[in-house]
Amino acid sequence: MVELQYAALPLYTPSEPLPKYSCQPSCNENTLQHSPLRARTIPTGTYTRRSGKITVTLFEQEDGVDMPVYHRCNHISGLLLIECPEKVTRVTMKIQGKLKTITSQTGSKSIQLINVFHTLWRKGESEELSSCFPFSYLLPNTFIHEGAEHPLPPTFRIDQTSTPFLRVLYSINICVSSTRHNMEFLTKSDNVKIFFKYYPRSRPHRPILPSPHFFSTVKTSPEEWYQASSALKTRKLKPDFGPIYCHLFIPSARVYGLADRIPFHVQLNGPLDALQQFLMPQLVNVSMPSTMQNPHGTCPQRIKPLVVVSLVRQSKTETRGSKFQKNQTIGQGEVQELPPLICESRDAIHLDWGGEIQVNEDVEVGGFVAGNISVRDFISLVLEPPAANDQACPYLCLRMSVPIRLVTDSYVEVIDYEPPLE
Repeated sequence: MVELQYAALPLYTPSEPLPKYSCQPSCNENTLQHSPLRARTIPTGTYTRRSGKITVTLFEQEDGVDMPVYHRCNHISGLLLIECPEKVTRVTMKIQGKLKTITSQTGSKSIQLINVFHTLWRKGESEELSSCFPFSYLLPNTFIHEGAEHPLPPTFRIDQTSTPFLRVLYSINICVSSTRHNMEFLTKSDNVKIFFKYYPRSRPHRPILPSPHFFSTVKTSPEEWYQASSALKTRKLKPDFGPIYCHLFIPSARVYGLADRIPFHVQLNGPLDALQQFLMPQLVNVSMPSTMQNPHGTCPQRIKPLVVVSLVRQSKTETRGSKFQKNQTIGQGEVQELPPLICESRDAIHLDWGGEIQVNEDVEVGGFVAGNISVRDFISLVLEPPAANDQACPYLCLRMSVPIRLVTDSYVEVIDYEPPLE
């Protein structure tokens, strides 16, 4: 067999250490693209919990919060204060995350999101324990479920009085084991368990158009609006006056921050006869004082259609092959009837409403999918024809839903960007 000959490899020359990175360009460089994060300062407060002879203090928290808060890629950092450290034999930290679901038909189910156990200090294996012991742990971004990797869901709950009952919980448990009266075979443990909120932050990829006037922006920048359309259905055994179409316009990104005021526009168009039937004026008997009654004893009053725009959160769970869902309103829109334009053509017959909608203040997270649950958000439109006294309107009530995504932060505009020199 012929022996193969290998050439000697060249000597390896160690590379120079990398320079310190700076996001600011040098004098001969230009910024081509910049994606800023939300300008939010890191909290400087602390959260403290005491049990027995140990005290746990967590750093980078807002002062006065009832529960510590962490975001994506945050470190759980803190300080452990111990009385009588000379008697301590072991210090451990356990971080857990669980997703729990309960339904009346299928019972409960629990999915482990995080289950990390760390021995921070053990007698005889480390240096002498001080009364002030620092610790730190990097939160993971994902968890494994049924062999697949998923993003870690935010802290979330639906009250136990409802069905289904959903809850995502995270906790830190610090345990200090120590001897009793210098007898090592008799030990006791002091535990501090702290529940914390996990809120992974994200923001929209594009802003909401700042101009509030729909009619001007839909012509100059139609790409800034997303349009959902549907036709109103008619009742059976009613004459056909022609189709009426309902259009719902919302900002085209369909990704909005929890603090954003989301503009919307509702438009009805169709044949004149059809719109007249939809807006049929009704006479309602209204009691009048005897001194003000007219000879006929009635007062004419027009009943207008009901237009309701709301934010709806749909929570679904699947347990042992059975699916359950719950819808809840998390925001109510302010709807105003808009007058026709002065220069409007007689051939363009339409009715318009506009307004804004915002998420309720008690909503702290957006939608997510994790394990056997999914939480999704929608902008819902309900259009209800005027009620009639003697006969029903020929058109039925219309309901539309547009899926959206709610995120923690609002879009941030780059205001200091300068294009590169040519």
